[in-house]
Formats: sequence, C-alpha cells, structure tokens
Amino acid sequence: MLLASIRWRNLAAWSLAVLGLGIASAANCWAETPKFEQILPILQKHCSDCHGSEEPEAELNLTTADGLLRGARSGYVVTPGKADASLLTQLLAKGSKPHMPPEGQLSADEIAAISSWIGGLPKDSLPDRPQLAKGKDHWAFKAPTKPKLPEVDEKMQAWSANPVDLFIAAKLKTAGLEPSPEVSRELLLRRACIDLIGLPPSPADVEEFLADRAPDAYEQQLDRLLASPAYGERWGRHWLDLARYADSGGFHEDIDRPFAWKYRDYVIRSLNEDKPYTQFVREQLAGDELPGSNADSLAATAFCRNGPTNDDNMGNNAMDREKYRLDLLDDVISTTSSVYLGLTVGCARCHDHKFDPLPQSDYYQLLAVFNNVTRKDVPLDDQGAPQFGQKSAEKGKPAVMAIVDASNKPRETFVLFRGDLNNKGPQVQAGVPRIFSPTAHFAPAKSERSTGQRLALADWIVAPENPIAWRVIANRLWHHHFGRGIVATPSNFGVTGSLPTHPELLDYLAIEMAATGGQWKTMHRQLMTSATYRQASQGNGRGNESDPQNLLLWRMNKRRLEAEAIRDNVLAIAGTLNAREGGPGVKPRIPAELLAASQRNKWPVVKNEGPEHWRRSVYIYVKRQMPFPLLELFDVPSTANTCDRRQDSTIPTQALVLMNDEFTQEQARWFARRVLSSVKEGSADDQARVALRFALSRDPSATRIAEAADFLQAQKSDYQNSGRQAAEATEAAVADLCHVLLNCNELLYVD
Repeated sequence: MLLASIRWRNLAAWSLAVLGLGIASAANCWAETPKFEQILPILQKHCSDCHGSEEPEAELNLTTADGLLRGARSGYVVTPGKADASLLTQLLAKGSKPHMPPEGQLSADEIAAISSWIGGLPKDSLPDRPQLAKGKDHWAFKAPTKPKLPEVDEKMQAWSANPVDLFIAAKLKTAGLEPSPEVSRELLLRRACIDLIGLPPSPADVEEFLADRAPDAYEQQLDRLLASPAYGERWGRHWLDLARYADSGGFHEDIDRPFAWKYRDYVIRSLNEDKPYTQFVREQLAGDELPGSNADSLAATAFCRNGPTNDDNMGNNAMDREKYRLDLLDDVISTTSSVYLGLTVGCARCHDHKFDPLPQSDYYQLLAVFNNVTRKDVPLDDQGAPQFGQKSAEKGKPAVMAIVDASNKPRETFVLFRGDLNNKGPQVQAGVPRIFSPTAHFAPAKSERSTGQRLALADWIVAPENPIAWRVIANRLWHHHFGRGIVATPSNFGVTGSLPTHPELLDYLAIEMAATGGQWKTMHRQLMTSATYRQASQGNGRGNESDPQNLLLWRMNKRRLEAEAIRDNVLAIAGTLNAREGGPGVKPRIPAELLAASQRNKWPVVKNEGPEHWRRSVYIYVKRQMPFPLLELFDVPSTANTCDRRQDSTIPTQALVLMNDEFTQEQARWFARRVLSSVKEGSADDQARVALRFALSRDPSATRIAEAADFLQAQKSDYQNSGRQAAEATEAAVADLCHVLLNCNELLYVD
C-alpha cells in the first residue's frame, strides 16, 4: 500500500491498547532513549518488504536513520522530539485508519521504542528535503549583489542615458545587435502619457513639448505626469489586478461589498503620494497592527479580503464553516505569496510543492501567520476613527472593510495532510518559508489586541536583505513599461518560472529600489529616461531574424492599450471624461438583454448616460457575476484570482463592438461637437486636421488630412442629398469621421 495514497487522519489522541498509555507515556517506559540500531530490527521485521532500500514504496526508506528522517515522497514522517505529532507513530497505533503495516500490528513495546527514539531526536535533526536542498541553487533564492556596471564601447557608451542602458547594451553587443533609433518626440510623449496616466496628451501638450527645446524638457514632462492624480488611477489599476479587487462577493449570491471601494481609493491615493513600498506592504498585510492604525491603514487590509466569498452558502455545521474559513485563508496565502514573493506557495497546501523548495509545512507556517484573523467591517466614529472594540458595523453605518486579529493569542495551527481538516499532523508555528529561514528575521511583537504575526511577515518581506521580494516588485514595474518583465512570469520566480533575460540588471534595479524603501516614482524616472525606453518600435531585418521576440530589447515593444485605457481614451478624446476622483463605484449603461442574466445585486437600467457615468474606468463597479461588457471584451481579468499579466487577444467581436456599440457612437457625436467648437467656420481640411490631432496626439500628414477631408465632403453631400440642412449635415459627417477615428488601430496601440 503506497504511503502517498493513504488517507491520513488525526490520531494524536490515540492510546496504546495493551498498556492503556499515550505515546509520550509509553516512550517514558524506556529508561534511556534507544539508538536507531535498537529500533532497526523492529522496522526490518514489519516494514522492510515495502520500505526496503531498493525502490521503497512512496520513496520512504526505513533501513537507515537518514532514510527515515528524510521521509517519504509526500513529506516528513517524523517530528523530532514529538512522537505524538509524528505521522509514523500515528500510523502504527492500534486501530488507526489507515494503518501500518497494512496487515499486522506492532506490539506496545515496539511502538514505545520507536516513540522514545523520536522523542529523543534533536529538533534540528531533519535533513533538508531533496527539493529544499536543490532549491538553494535556484537563482531567485540567492541574495542579490549589486553588480558592477558593464563596460561597453564608446558607441554604446554614447547611446546610454543611464545605468539601465549599460546592461542592455552589453547583451546587444554580445548578440551582434544594435539598438533602434530614438522614437519621434510626439510618439515619445504619447508613450509616456499612456504609460503613466493612461490618457493621451492633448494637442496643447504636444505643441508645448515640441516647442520646449530645453535639455530636460522630457524629464519635466515625466514630473508633470507623475504629479497628476491620474497617475494613481492608472497604476492603481495595475495593482488592483494583483489584489483581485471587486465590489461584490461573487458566486451565486454575488453580495454587494459596500466598503470595498475604500481599498481601491487607498491604493490610488498611496501611489499618488509615492508611499514607500515598505509602508504599502505593511499596511496591506497588517494595517491594524501598525502603531497609530487608522481608517486608511485599516482599509489597506482589504487586500486580504478582496477574494471571492460565498458566505450565505458556507454550510450549517462547525466543520463546514471551518473548511470555508480555511478556503478563504488559502486565497490569502496564495495571493500574498504570489504578489509579494513571486512564489506559488498555495501549491503546498496538500503536499510538498512538486517543483519549488516549499515543503507542506511552509504553507502551514504561513497559515499560522493569518490563522488568527477575522473579517470585520470596523465601524467609524463621527470623526472617522475606527472603533476596534465594537462589533461589525450595522448596515448603512460608516465602516471600513478590514481584517483584524480575533485576539492577541495565536490560534493553534497544524499541518493538514492532503489538506484535509480531519487529517491533522504536527503543530507548526508562524514563520516564513524554510528556504529563507537561515537569514530571515521573523519576530512577532504581540500587542494588546493583536499577535503581531502579520506585521512580522510584512517586515520580513520588505527587509532590504530579502532575496526575492525586491526583485519581484522591480520586475513588475519593468513589465508595465516594456510590455514584458525581465522575468516573463512576474508572479512565479520559482523553478517553473521563466529565467531572467538580464539577471544582473534585475538585481541592480532591486537593490536600487530597496535602498529608497521602494519609491515607485524614482524607479519610473530611471526606466523612462533610459535610451532603451526611448527606442522606436519598428523592427529591422537583423533584429527580427536573431531575436524575433525582442528579448534583448533592441527595439521598444508595441503594446495594445488595456481595456480601461481604451474606454478612458475614448472619453478623453471626445472631451467628456469626468475627472472626479474616488468614491463608490459607478454603474454605466449595460445592454438590457445582458441585465436579465444577473438576478442578484442587480445592475440598474440606464437608458441615457451622462457625466456621472463617464468617469475613469477604474471607478466602474466591479461585479463578479457580470463584468462590465466593454472591459471584458478587451481582456479585463477575472477577479477570482490574482492577475500578473493580462491577456492580449485580437478577435472580430472587438472591432464589431467598437463600431456598433451605443457608447462609441454616442462619444463620436460628442467628439464631433468638440471638433466643430474648435474650428468654428473652418473648412473640411481644418475639421479633419483637428479631429486627427485629437485622436492621434500628433500632427497628421497631408495625405491623412486629404483622405479625411474627402470623406467629410462625401458624407456631408450624402446627408444633404437626403434632406438635411447644411449645419446638420456637417455635424453628422464630422461625427462619422470621429466614429472612424475612435476605431482606428493607432488609437488602440501605443507605439
């Protein structure tokens, strides 16, 4: 019988049938702790047929002490110093289900001998699991060291604008490639605007930039964009993808979360303030445990509550409720580890991780960190201060969606073999993954109302010496600026993740970022002022042939706008974008035929949209059961799990909806009014020029203007022939042109 296939159960309370003693008492029958040589005959007699030295069942070799301590394929079978917590002794107990050996029964004396041997083992006697030992050589678990800047020839030295370029240049030189020319100033400004605020530059912005010949004109534009409130709205949306943010619970009931938006606003506000990443992480994992905790830091802890919930269907008995609670915590552990550490710790819930050096006990050490929390809508007093001592806020009363510790006494946490609540294994204490333990500083400081364990975890994550966390966040920023991370799997730095294309550059950026405590805006400036970022996106024969995926960055990557940016750009170009910040989510118009599919937490029927609906898409109510259709069409991610990279599909439905959707047609008419108000009595050429400048953020070519003017003349003539007056025909023709421009490829992509 394979040990790996056993359905383990909790046998910690079993007693020895013959002696009527517990394991610990039976072990005490031995005057001295036996040596392994004394228990080896027992194991040989009962276990060697299946667990001998040659191809042992479940890879558990019981012929040597080292083999026994190393454990089975699924994990350790011995807990040093704790016989009653050891799987081996639990399986040997009379009446255990499952039972070892499958047929037969060890005597009470034999079990007592094995128990005594286990009880005398030093706590540090377990060898590293093979995965753990192998994992120590994996690049992501080694501490980064600040690399020496690469030496390049004079030509590449002249091309480089900052240290980032030196790392890129060195790789290009080795590959026999050269960087692409710098992009035009108009396209560079649009690229920077889309990257930092998600909105196109206005014609006035373009004119001002082109006229400014100061050496630091571009840097001044970056500072202007980084100071804009729109920056937090743009980059906050990136973080909300990671945090699986939504305004409803999902599943069948899809219950409304009336205070979820406060987390979204917290993220946007934090980024606009350039809050250090160290503080950003501490607040989201332990905002209630921080000194001077307030409503803002409490709202941050909704990071741990953003996942889908099914509270109305969690079961009616204590066992079902506990399973549901552990499922919610599994979401927290999986999200926390992937977002901040780039590790898939959630895969170790039921067994040792199959690929990474993460034994099952690592998962439960992290569970112990969060095991004491309770979800609570903390009420606020008249001054907006949280009332920690009160119960969850009453419906309709001001509150913050948060997590807090149920008490300052940690809840006992046990390994659950195969993830089964009925199969308790050894007890574990809160801690970080063992692969980091030699240098990890994890020291919870208990307070009056909290265990301090989550704050200890957050402090370890953002410690400057953390070998992986700073690489992860630096790589995320690189990913959003260049379209692909230095590590192409931003939330998986493990063995199955992608290897870094420029490992020395990643270490350089991680160390630079850690040195500032994680100032995002400083890193934005460094990346965006590099010559690498300012390259054109057009390919060339040599580069396309030797590096078709552009892994070495010999050109800039052309990228499609995300779903929210597409909608926001349409509103901005039409001149209808409502810049109001924050507050509860808005609910724009959704086709009536789709509303019938959502029977709970219903979306209102909106016949006519107005300015209150034309806010930035980050403020649209996120309903899990019914994603906003236009955003879903352009690959807005599911909120069931964290999302580190959006899909970038190209399907016919996208073009059909942009052309035929009522929203686009309506915004085209507003766009036309904006054009006509700008040119007054201008000619078709003037109207075409202005419309193209609004849509493309640059001066159009004479050919494009002529084509657009001809289209206007033809459309106007058709409308007049059908009986419309000249002014009405002109407006309709301009609206048609604007409709075409809102569908053009150049608007949907950033060059």
